[in-house]
Amino acid sequence: MDHFEKIAGYASEKKSLKELALLFRRHRELADMGIRLPRGLLISGEPGVGKTIMAEALIADAGVPCIRVSAAEIVDEEAFSPYLESKFEEAAAGAPAIVFMDELDKLVGGADQYNSGRFNLASTRQLLQVMNDHRDDGITVVATVNDLNMICSALKRSGRFDRILEIRLPTSDDRREIIRYYMAGKAADNSVDVEMFTKMSSGMSGADIECLFNEAGIHAVLEKHGAISQQDIDFAVEQKLFHGTPRETAMSSFKRELIAAHEAGHLVAGLLTDPDSVVDAAILPQGNSEGHVSMTIDCDEPATLARMQDRIVVALAGKASEAVFYPDNVYLASSDDIKMALALAEQLVSTEGVFGLHYCLFPSQCSPFGELCEDKQKRIEAKTTELAETCYRRAIALINENRDLVAFFARILAEQYSLTREEILRLYREQTTVTASAVKTPEEDITITIIGPQTLPERKEIA
Repeated sequence: MDHFEKIAGYASEKKSLKELALLFRRHRELADMGIRLPRGLLISGEPGVGKTIMAEALIADAGVPCIRVSAAEIVDEEAFSPYLESKFEEAAAGAPAIVFMDELDKLVGGADQYNSGRFNLASTRQLLQVMNDHRDDGITVVATVNDLNMICSALKRSGRFDRILEIRLPTSDDRREIIRYYMAGKAADNSVDVEMFTKMSSGMSGADIECLFNEAGIHAVLEKHGAISQQDIDFAVEQKLFHGTPRETAMSSFKRELIAAHEAGHLVAGLLTDPDSVVDAAILPQGNSEGHVSMTIDCDEPATLARMQDRIVVALAGKASEAVFYPDNVYLASSDDIKMALALAEQLVSTEGVFGLHYCLFPSQCSPFGELCEDKQKRIEAKTTELAETCYRRAIALINENRDLVAFFARILAEQYSLTREEILRLYREQTTVTASAVKTPEEDITITIIGPQTLPERKEIA
């Protein structure tokens, strides 16, 4: 039985693990050639990408004894060394064997929320000692870690963990396979758009996608839909992103119009750059958000300077729309948009070096304890502000050039509170007031992520 069949996507990672499992089954051939099995495999990746399930599939396919080391069984620091020694002795007795340590960074990582630095340093030394003592006993240590940087270099060198396999977030092809895997055997109607779901789940892990589909199913049952629809999936995605469900709350006409104008600015900026990536728009309060425009972002596509600058423009288009339609007033509703814009601008200035390497940070300055001279910090901040201001002026110009289109979508949003992808694209196509010159060529298209949440003046805290 191929235990990797239960894992969707990740073809290259599964191939690597299958080859290792084959080596365990053919270990006698290796021994006859004077070759040993790898002494260790470290599987790293963000939570939810499937590290543990891949390790379990390897163990099941390998067909050798597996001894498990659990952090929950270690009651204190003094008990760790004898506990570890007993596990390795048990594995040596059944060699070739695997010692499996799930979430190794909880035991031997740097100081973090799990253990003190002192405990983890002692644990690291003890694990190094035990691995050295049993290095020729036919034991392979398989471990998973969330953050490879938490593991000291002495453990990661060859002869201890000979192999390191990093499990990244799923690509679009992986996500498509994962979605189809979780859809199998579930009631879903024809409205479910696998390609759109694939785009919407960009940047999510396999666990995130499984949870989204389950939440969509729950919503379908509560709404008595009979089957999961694209509407249920959209609901689940927004619930995850905004940490809440839409709230039907009383809203003054002015407040409704203000939020609608803000979100219409984001919406039109997105439509003029990449209409195919638009998901929906709403002015319903949800979690900490008073409104949002959802668009997809393709993490597999290479980022360019033009695309990054366009993302900044789209992020600031809500504030720009307020400035155009309410020029005599300043409303405090754009703090999160500004944070996003400044973060993107700073990335271009100090990380990507697109305006000159003299703005870039040295590796030592990127650490939490790195020091940055005051003069360089001022230059970076000045260039970041200059870029953000330039993009804001572009956003103002975009709103002015397409004022009628923005006003149209603001009116529709104020009247019906939300718009689906199909409604937005249909209405956009119907608006003949948009000239062909206002739409960029495909080479200039960008994809963006959720714009928001927006905090309105009535709230005491500015998010």
